[in-house]
Amino acid sequence: MQTLGIGAYHEVMRSSADLNTRADELLMALGERVRSSASAICLWDPLAGRHITLANHHYPNAVMAHFNSWFVDNDPLFKQMERVSSGALRWRDFPDYRRSHSVTNVFTPAGFDEGLSVRLVTAAGVYAGTLHVNSDDRRYPRDSDVDEINRLRFGVASLLDVTTRPTLVADFLAPGQPAWLVDADGRCRALRDDHLPLDLIDPTLLAVIKNVVGVDRRFRWCDDTGTWYLVRLIPATPRHNVALPTGLVMVTPEPLPFGLTTRELEVTTFVARGLTTQRIAETLTISAKTVGHHIEHILGKTGVDNRVALAALASQHGLIAGHLLGDG
Repeated sequence: MQTLGIGAYHEVMRSSADLNTRADELLMALGERVRSSASAICLWDPLAGRHITLANHHYPNAVMAHFNSWFVDNDPLFKQMERVSSGALRWRDFPDYRRSHSVTNVFTPAGFDEGLSVRLVTAAGVYAGTLHVNSDDRRYPRDSDVDEINRLRFGVASLLDVTTRPTLVADFLAPGQPAWLVDADGRCRALRDDHLPLDLIDPTLLAVIKNVVGVDRRFRWCDDTGTWYLVRLIPATPRHNVALPTGLVMVTPEPLPFGLTTRELEVTTFVARGLTTQRIAETLTISAKTVGHHIEHILGKTGVDNRVALAALASQHGLIAGHLLGDG
């Protein structure tokens, strides 16, 4: 059997390939060093609240479905790893595990006689997914195989963690401010502080965000207390092949710039979209003359000469009224 150095893992993890490809290549590299009949890597999606199979080498579909549902929710071996923050555990490492539901009703009927699972947790303590290895020969995995996988687990966890990159971006662009990951279904997860209440995001704002998560944009939002915020939305690169569009959302308290009023922000929003004075008047149910006065005041406050320059300024400073996104 060909023997690969530990560097083969690092080469895969540094690759620019998509996450599914890298997970598949990691299993191939692992298979050169650890004897097994089947192996798989599963990612924990904190937004969807479920595990997703990234790569599966030779497990039947029923076994993978079990791994990603009952096993992670109820299996005593998995729960033991969760309680004591242990590394990889084999069946024989856990008392009476051969009489468990997983072994008697799932693994043995699938042809496996020994196995190993490990929770993939980053050095910072973030749970990112699971790695499974099973064999039809109860001599495997060996002690040396367990050591191999334990050396690998932190690196794989860092590769899988969907929050690392967005958190770094949020820390750079909006240090100390609330930030969330939001997907196209409106599910969200707070970054930096897992205990940050989700209701700190205005549900109405969340409904706006979920419809534009695939777009890089900045806009303004006013809460029920009259406080204005700058909302920055940055599309997140899809990490795997079934990922929903996801965006990094940063919310920073900030008064409207240039001394703009709410109505002037609304007019600026429609100017930025290229609407005519008449169309803006119809949309806001005001007269065209009033719109013209608003535009004159806005140009004076912002110091720009015309509507084209105002539209560019609106894009630059996020002078878009969030409650009007999708209108007009």
